[in-house]
Amino acid sequence: MISGLDHVTAANSPLRHRRVQSVLLFVLLVVCGTGFVLWSRSGDDGFLPAVTPVVGKEVAIQREKNPMGGASMSEQQLKAIVEDAVRKAISEQPVGKGVEPVGKGAEPVTPKYKPPQKDISLTDLETTIDLLQARFLDFLNGEEGMNDQSTNFGVFGGSLLDQKNPFNVRTTWNRIHQYALAIAEKPEYEVTNFLQLSRRVRANEIAYIILYDKPSLITLLSLATSEKDESATAAHDQLQAELQNVESVLTKLLYGWIMPRYPNIRALQKDFTAAPGNKDLDMGIVITTGQWHFELALHAIETIREVLKCDLPIEIQYAGPDDLTADMRKAFNSLPNVKTVDVLDKFDSSVGIQGWAIKPFAILASRFRTVIFFDADALTFQNPEKFVKDSIIFRQYGTLFYHDRTVKNGGNLEWFKGINPQNSRYSNSLRYMDDRSHNEMESGVVVVDKGRTGNLHAMLMTCKMNSKEERDKMTYKHMHGDKESFWMSWDMARVPYKFVPSYGGAVGYMNDKKHVCGGLFHTDEFQKPLWWNGGVIANKHHNKDGGFMKFEYAAFDTVGKDITWEWETPTTPFCLGPKYPEFEVVELTAKEKSDGARFVELYKGMKDAGWKAYVMKKYSVKF
Repeated sequence: MISGLDHVTAANSPLRHRRVQSVLLFVLLVVCGTGFVLWSRSGDDGFLPAVTPVVGKEVAIQREKNPMGGASMSEQQLKAIVEDAVRKAISEQPVGKGVEPVGKGAEPVTPKYKPPQKDISLTDLETTIDLLQARFLDFLNGEEGMNDQSTNFGVFGGSLLDQKNPFNVRTTWNRIHQYALAIAEKPEYEVTNFLQLSRRVRANEIAYIILYDKPSLITLLSLATSEKDESATAAHDQLQAELQNVESVLTKLLYGWIMPRYPNIRALQKDFTAAPGNKDLDMGIVITTGQWHFELALHAIETIREVLKCDLPIEIQYAGPDDLTADMRKAFNSLPNVKTVDVLDKFDSSVGIQGWAIKPFAILASRFRTVIFFDADALTFQNPEKFVKDSIIFRQYGTLFYHDRTVKNGGNLEWFKGINPQNSRYSNSLRYMDDRSHNEMESGVVVVDKGRTGNLHAMLMTCKMNSKEERDKMTYKHMHGDKESFWMSWDMARVPYKFVPSYGGAVGYMNDKKHVCGGLFHTDEFQKPLWWNGGVIANKHHNKDGGFMKFEYAAFDTVGKDITWEWETPTTPFCLGPKYPEFEVVELTAKEKSDGARFVELYKGMKDAGWKAYVMKKYSVKF
């Protein structure tokens, strides 16, 4: 006996029916195959068995109507049969549940079609939207069926863990898409309401991911929520148009300042992903500076080139002609593979870029896909290109975030929970979340691969939090400058991230209390000395032309509590006494001491000659 599916391949014209068979396989792979991935991850293998009998039965009926065989069945008819079967399998049962037979040996039962619930009020949608958006993004991030043993990095979001029932894609998508359509009609919100801001960011991000990263989902999701008799093509086109509208409206609302230079986020992303393999675009260093930090930035470049032997391209970003004089810009541009960039040329002036706020905008504006951002006074013991490429964390997440010092100085935990009620499972491990420290992140060095869609959207949200109106009315009232806005944006956008494990320490000399005194210091993820703030000046806040650092010891913090800080004075830098000095205090290696001494020599040489004379002599520049 030949099954309904076998009738397709049993026709008189082998070429014709190989073509029809290919159509069926294509439809099953694209339409059903996507569904199979979505559903089988929860342990269910009933999706395709539910589809196949329906397809077989319908093909058999067509065969009886047309005794000459499958040759009389058009490809469109075959697609329609498969699409209808897929729609039934998706929409008429909870996700993760197969179609159960009535009894032993019974044929699978197809429940009565139930159209998706429509016209849910915005008020009702908002009661669960934070949880549903979090679950859907965790789902898109591949967390369904995961546990902490599934990956070396653990589960980031965690909203799909320990659910009694399998994740229901259909119901979740129905509600979050209705919410997205509703706010696209009335997108405005109070600028100080960061809860509404985060919801719109996630809605925009979800639409963008489906449109550009996972377009095969459009077919699946349109079949899951369309009317029973609606054609698959019409359902697909309708959903695609709705997603495009959501993305367009919310991008203009949230990030209108990228226009007109970039008409949309896609154009922005293509700007630094257009030439993969081009070293000048793939990775580079970005340093922001104004006149006060000019000499520190010039010195940092010299250390990168002369001592660390790193030849990555460098952008010096500044905010308008008052930030750097014409001679300062000329000096930077005379250095090999260094280019100055006025960030105000990249974005609309209404965003109000200045001060600390320039940092996220500089990362976004850079022509580099992967940006290694340095404060002007940040120096490193390791070649920047090497420490990024050697990083396991960067390979996993496309970011490197570093912890600040463990300090309690009046935090705003309740505020953060209020704007991010479904914070990630990972964020619960941070000091900020259990009141151990109100400083979580140090933004003196930040690494971001903007080519990854999640990172790009989180970066856009970081910029939004540092826009003039947002920072003046909300962001900087709850944190010290831009620092916490990075990881908070990643968390609210539900984009996986992970901090380099150790906490802020000190590098310099050891005092009589066996505490290490000097610059604010950070290790890499392997607890090797990496970078510090303050340049080579012993205490830049009290005397920028005073004494210089001694490179002898480093101290770091591995537990984030029970440590001792001695604060800086006019004559001494701050000092750290860690909890476990027997292994958290290390003597620098001979090379690290030697490099530190060379850093000091370079700075002294520049200061003694004067920066203009130094640049004129070394790079043959005339001012």
